[in-house]
Amino acid sequence: MKVFMYIITGIILALLAVYYGSYYIMPSVTVINKSGVDIKSTIINLPNSNLDFGAFSQGQQNTIHYALAQSDGVYKYQFDFEDKPSIIGECGYVTQNQINKRVVITLTSKEVVCELR
Repeated sequence: MKVFMYIITGIILALLAVYYGSYYIMPSVTVINKSGVDIKSTIINLPNSNLDFGAFSQGQQNTIHYALAQSDGVYKYQFDFEDKPSIIGECGYVTQNQINKRVVITLTSKEVVCELR
């Protein structure tokens, strides 16, 4: 019975290591709202993925991990607001198998800032 518990514990620990390790391996996009206004909808389009962040209140941030299998292209963003025109643009470059790539897109009151971390 003791050996069985060791096996089960080992399997659980291995699964947890794979789960949390995948967050390290998979690339991600983080969006930060420092614009001073609420965002109704936030969408980031990649060559093979569509990341829908939804609504953002002022000061909020959110991160979404995406698949390693991507075609070459750019990060295309769209921020929609209740009472002002949408902001649409692109930044950065995405290619296939970019392990642990971290892109941060920050919306300020004056501009959209993209940085690689």
